[in-house]
Amino acid sequence: MQGMHAFDPKVKTTIDLESFVAEDHFLRQIDRVLDLSFVRELTAACYADGKGRPSIDPEVFFRMQLVAYFNGITKDRRLCEEVRYHLAYRWFCRLSLEDDIPEHSSLTRIRDRLGEEIFEAVFRKIVGQCQEKGLVKKDCRVMTDATLIAADASLDSLVHVDPEQAKQEAEAQHQKRGTFDGRAPRKLSNQMHRSRTDPDATLAQKKGTPRQLKYKVHQTIDADSRVILDTEVTTGARHDNQPYLAQLERVREHYKITIGEATADRGYGSADIIRALQGQQARTYIPLWSGRVGNSKYLKGELVYEKEHDRFRCPEGKYLIPNPTVTENHKRYVTSSEDCRNCPQAATCPAKRRTSTSHQRLVKRSLDQDLFEEVLAYMQESTFIERASERMWKCEGLFAESKQYHCLARAKYRGRSKVQIQAYLCAIVQNLKRLLFPLYCWLLAHHWAYALLYSCDPPSRVGGVPRIPSGPEQGRCESMNQAKRRPQPTWRPSLRGSRLSPIPSACIAQQSCGILTQRCLRQALDQLYVVGQSQGPVRQ
Repeated sequence: MQGMHAFDPKVKTTIDLESFVAEDHFLRQIDRVLDLSFVRELTAACYADGKGRPSIDPEVFFRMQLVAYFNGITKDRRLCEEVRYHLAYRWFCRLSLEDDIPEHSSLTRIRDRLGEEIFEAVFRKIVGQCQEKGLVKKDCRVMTDATLIAADASLDSLVHVDPEQAKQEAEAQHQKRGTFDGRAPRKLSNQMHRSRTDPDATLAQKKGTPRQLKYKVHQTIDADSRVILDTEVTTGARHDNQPYLAQLERVREHYKITIGEATADRGYGSADIIRALQGQQARTYIPLWSGRVGNSKYLKGELVYEKEHDRFRCPEGKYLIPNPTVTENHKRYVTSSEDCRNCPQAATCPAKRRTSTSHQRLVKRSLDQDLFEEVLAYMQESTFIERASERMWKCEGLFAESKQYHCLARAKYRGRSKVQIQAYLCAIVQNLKRLLFPLYCWLLAHHWAYALLYSCDPPSRVGGVPRIPSGPEQGRCESMNQAKRRPQPTWRPSLRGSRLSPIPSACIAQQSCGILTQRCLRQALDQLYVVGQSQGPVRQ
């Protein structure tokens, strides 16, 4: 018999909100490691004691922000709608079905009331919880990188700092209205133009990206756990290395740790930074900022530098002695006019003339040349190359994760201070995911088992547990090239364990030993970092 369901939308029932959130739901896993008990005490100074109407609970506010950043919700209006209709979000925010959802305008006012300092304190507290769990050690390795994010302002908002020039540009733009391109060409620069919409944003451009108003996010992370230790937002035009040493000092001061190793890219490879870190007994894995540094053509020719005497010897056996003058951090070494007047190799001498009419020759040597040569030699070692490769996928992987899933692709707000709040919240949710590392290990084990069953038939087992085939057993697996060409379904992983993405068998088939490679582990963990974003299959 065909059934018929009668629905009464006005019926009142009593339900248990707890029962609607599965035990393995992502937010329930986060709630088990999240401790926001300090928030009320931290924000008490922002409210009048015993006066006025009760405010929205600060912990409810922060939990709503975490929901937004975990799920890539960039608008406060949409966040309020999602929390209103989503039972798991209500449960996580500690809002029953009878509780009113805060208005989106209230979220903005609370954010402005608390300010950058409170969000920084919350971020530091979460990092402290990571320390308590052993994710950040007392003697740690750190990695630093920076990325550009688009500001919430267009190029049309730029006006000239000179009022008269600004008026002329406005008139030129007005005259071009209605034409094919619709705008008059003008030369824009950070020195002469400011944005009316967001004065803190500056023009910046990276190869392969458009030139636009941007901010720059500088991050320092723990190299082992990938916990974000510090994040700082500056204007887009500020160089990567300018806030670097101050950022490392904040990390030492706030967390009482010792930085035993510092890794960064070429943008940080100045002599001042490397020497400062070496003075702090930190091992540096930072390449020189340019391939030309320390590789002067005058220092690789026939001139020989005698370090013990601080002089150069030319092919004729004459010496270039140091001159007291130091120009642009370079020391000059000159010959005497008598030595060079009748030199038979004057036409091919690698040293250049001091003046067009003088017989004297000179060579410039950087005051940091010894340091440059030391770093150049160290850059050829395998350890240095490994650290550089590790930095690429760890630091840049975190930026890719935050931009794709956690609202850092574009500035949500205007003003450096508010964008800094955005960076803090993004770093908080990423650090909370690192606190779920035991859960990731469980998922990785399921990942591994499924990948073995998918790539080998029959799978090799020891005591009922799949293991990586090695030696002759590899003959049953596909070759690495065949595995790469083999079409494989791709799903986003589910916490329920019912749909797990297979790891490419090219990473499973280890040629030399029966263990997972570091690259395989990395790919598996990178896939697991998107847990909670989607429960259904997504086709590529």
